[in-house]
Amino acid sequence: MNAQLITLQEQSPPRRWRNDQATVFNGMKVIEQGHPPRAQLHSVALPLPALPTMLPTLLSASRCFTPNRLAACFAAIILSITALHANAEEAAAATGPAEAGAADMVPADGPPLWEMRLALFSRYGPSYPASENNQVNIVPLPLPIYRGKFLRVGEDSESPIKGRIFRADRIKLDFAFDINFPVKSEDVDARTDMPDLDFLLEVGPELQFQFTREPKIGGLWYLGLQARPAFSFGSLNPDYRGIAFSPELLYRKKFADNRDELKFRITPTWATSKYMDFFYGVEEQYATPDREAYKASGGYLGTDLSLSWVNTINDKWQFVIGTRWSFHQGAKNEDSPLFTKDYGIGAFVAFTWKFWESERRAHTVE
Repeated sequence: MNAQLITLQEQSPPRRWRNDQATVFNGMKVIEQGHPPRAQLHSVALPLPALPTMLPTLLSASRCFTPNRLAACFAAIILSITALHANAEEAAAATGPAEAGAADMVPADGPPLWEMRLALFSRYGPSYPASENNQVNIVPLPLPIYRGKFLRVGEDSESPIKGRIFRADRIKLDFAFDINFPVKSEDVDARTDMPDLDFLLEVGPELQFQFTREPKIGGLWYLGLQARPAFSFGSLNPDYRGIAFSPELLYRKKFADNRDELKFRITPTWATSKYMDFFYGVEEQYATPDREAYKASGGYLGTDLSLSWVNTINDKWQFVIGTRWSFHQGAKNEDSPLFTKDYGIGAFVAFTWKFWESERRAHTVE
């Protein structure tokens, strides 16, 4: 990653304002000790936001249908978000107060701020919600892990982007995340001669409530309220595909050595008509005697039950295995010719291997 050395220097004439700890001249901290102020110049190596400019090039290389292309697409999105946020946090650290509160202290034995891992993700399940056809996706990709004070990326394989937008007692505002893998219509009987489905990314806010401070039935219980705008990636410009809404019940149990974690989720989903039309709509030009034209409506999509096990084998290796059961009885668009099965069963497995970590440690505040 390219870096640029930025030196914050005093400008003339200086603007001056007060804070609780020191006098500041245009971003420079001044230490007042009974004699003329001394300006402390900060030289900080800040990563340039060059990675976001790579995203259009990576997306234009393909429609993200092969595992390698999908990996490049997904990695570029994650790296872009991470690089921009790291830039902002480093800049804030350079101009912020010298003294930090106890909650902001970074322990010397804490986890690294940055990690680089190689990941292999494999998934078997329905091609899209309520499809009778299944598909296998095997995706190797580089996995950057960033543990910033307000943004964490890659730490949780099921929630790759986690923010610390707002936290108060047992309530927090965070990010919700989901994906749908690209689908080749030639592999799905109901979609023969229709356009392929592009890679679909859903990212949006989640308001999460923790029911109790202490574990109940061996673990902690959470209720999350999610709104996830969806975007498909098939060209230089992502296409907006509507919004999915989900209340999610989550159970998390960590075991004594903290190397194993069990997660169970119940996630019913409702979505807008634009989102539903991505999966179930049939335009007139693709109608056949066996496949009538259909305009999808917004409403209930289905309920997912998922169970996953995360095992941290050692400092470098992590293993994840899980299953997802989907139920679509009573779904709004069950009359669509592309709605071919009212339930689905899937499974996934992932390995990650850490090959590099930064010397700088991360904040450990939860």
